[in-house]
Amino acid sequence: MVATILLLALTVVLFSSIFAFVTSFPAPPAQNTSQFSANLVLTTNQSYVQGIQVTHLAGPAIPGDSDVYFKSSTHPQAPEFLNPVDASVGLGGAVTWNLGQTFNYSFPLAQQPVLPDNISVLIVANDQLVFSTVLPGQTINIPPSFLTTSIAPAAPVIGQAFTVYAIALGNLGGSSVYVNLANIPGLSGMYVNPQKMTYLSATNQWSFSVSSGLTTTNGTYFAFVNVTGSLGQTATAAVTVPIFVTSGSSGSSLLTVAVVMTPQPPTLPATSSYFAAVVTYTGAGTNVPLTVKFWANQTPLSTPAGKFPVSSTPLATTAGLTITGPSTETVYSSSPLTFSNWIFNSSVLVTASATLTGVATRSGTTSFTTANLVQGIVFPTLFSFSHTCTTTCPFLNVTVWDNWTTAITFAGKVWANGTASTSYTIASTAVAASGLKTISPPGVHTRWKPTLAGTYNLAVYLVITAGGVTVGYIFDTTGPITVS
Repeated sequence: MVATILLLALTVVLFSSIFAFVTSFPAPPAQNTSQFSANLVLTTNQSYVQGIQVTHLAGPAIPGDSDVYFKSSTHPQAPEFLNPVDASVGLGGAVTWNLGQTFNYSFPLAQQPVLPDNISVLIVANDQLVFSTVLPGQTINIPPSFLTTSIAPAAPVIGQAFTVYAIALGNLGGSSVYVNLANIPGLSGMYVNPQKMTYLSATNQWSFSVSSGLTTTNGTYFAFVNVTGSLGQTATAAVTVPIFVTSGSSGSSLLTVAVVMTPQPPTLPATSSYFAAVVTYTGAGTNVPLTVKFWANQTPLSTPAGKFPVSSTPLATTAGLTITGPSTETVYSSSPLTFSNWIFNSSVLVTASATLTGVATRSGTTSFTTANLVQGIVFPTLFSFSHTCTTTCPFLNVTVWDNWTTAITFAGKVWANGTASTSYTIASTAVAASGLKTISPPGVHTRWKPTLAGTYNLAVYLVITAGGVTVGYIFDTTGPITVS
């Protein structure tokens, strides 16, 4: 018993001694956590990311050879996002990123990320992630849109005057609204080009009046209004224009038309898609002749002249049908290949017009927007191959990115508009899938030499083809560029 008591006492004393010894050690100092703040630097026109700034706010210094990664949510395979950047590149070559220092990185001109996009910034030091954030990159200006469109009177008869109205929203940058009336029988000769509308400040409406004695054929037709905002973004809307033989003779309450597309969204390129018109007749006629027409209108692309003609492609006309009411019939377009060039890099308005002989003509529409899988940019550069000339002579380059899984080719034109106007033709050029291509329309190592010194705006219009089929378009602008 005595031995057991002694052993317990010895254990308590030994443990107490060790505990007192360990707790006498000073506590380690608190370690700071690395903290950073980041922001995007946008170009003047708010359309591209010029650079990224990251400031070291707190925590220990990190090596200058730390990796800074940029990742895009919308263009992950673009070349500017494929490889990390050494921190020293944005620190003036410093070997250490110290507290309070700001990392300033500027993207190469041909690789400036296109907005809108969400860009992630990640900093990896000594194989550890020390900072990450997502920077929302959105265009600051509100893109244009149309709130409403209408005509007055709402049901004009053949030859009657009418007025088209539209309300446009967003930052228009002082731009005017245009209306295209060329699809209406009797107006194509008078109004073959888009017409500038008049702004009515009292009602915030744009208007254009069609004179009497011009329309020639009854039916339901479409005019198109369009406007370009301060960032070059184009908005388009359709205006329904029903033309009747006599007032109240339409019978339109007996007929409705809806348009659907299969598949939705469409495949690219469109080799198996088709449109269908769902025609509902609530009348009591028997075997009434029915004709259905389809056509597609791409959201118009602006041109250097600033006007926007609407291009239209007829898809199919289905005749020889009849309908007995009340009932619903589904009529399919018969030529899916003819509209494949409308659904790449664009918004598309598809219309089906159904005519019941002796009853009415009514139309329905559907619209959709496809992914921007190919991008292009036009820009001048002074940073390579110099020679003597009488004016400051930049190079004029065009870069196209193919983020698609299919190789494409592009061809088109570049305009330089200023005191004088010059255009260059871009020959057909191939771009590999997930690749990019930069060309100089004036020629390799040939500088763009304007006729006169001054301020210029540059514009590029490209037609995109894949497998010999036109699949889309690109329109891009930059400027103003001052040439001394």
